[in-house]
Amino acid sequence: MSVAAGARVCVLGAGRGSAELIDLLADGGVDVVALDDQHPAGPHAVAGAPVVGALSAAVAEAAKGRTVLSGIANSRSMGIRLAIVDKLAALGLRPDAWGSFVHESARVSRRASIGKGAIIYPGVQIAVDARVDEHALVYFNTVVHHDAVVERGAILCAGVLLAGHVKVGAAAYLGVGAVVRDGVTVGARALVGMGAVVTSDVPAGAVVKGVPARG
Repeated sequence: MSVAAGARVCVLGAGRGSAELIDLLADGGVDVVALDDQHPAGPHAVAGAPVVGALSAAVAEAAKGRTVLSGIANSRSMGIRLAIVDKLAALGLRPDAWGSFVHESARVSRRASIGKGAIIYPGVQIAVDARVDEHALVYFNTVVHHDAVVERGAILCAGVLLAGHVKVGAAAYLGVGAVVRDGVTVGARALVGMGAVVTSDVPAGAVVKGVPARG
């Protein structure tokens, strides 16, 4: 369930992706603090939210009743979202400490599913029987058509278009404005360049770009 006004949340990361998430949460009346591994040498605040500890402090913040969300996304560190999930689990963070965030302007079908830790930004459309799995991140104005699947930790940048029955594998990264043809699979940890048009399956770990997308 998405965090609501009045909720208490800690957001992981001090980069600009985390700043965007914190800004949206604060606009919605959520009480937010940030965690970053550069603390205390790093920023003292992110988008107005105080940095109160390193990422490992998520365990203590959850024990205080804060929900955990991750704003971390980096195409140069494939799978970073899932790596942090695993790190925190090893430190004792319970799976139920993770929340999800679906912005009020997103349109999500009542027959679609959104997993724990997923982040859905403004203007996103998720159609009937689509699935966005745990810890996936779907940026502004992306469209996920019917029966498409976005697996764990995948990142869809702004303006991505997934046609029907597309599958995006775990920890894959799709750049701004990428388009994926119906029925195509983008493999786990693959990287699709911005503006690419994907018309055939992309192997796991591959890097593709262009129109049509090629390695």
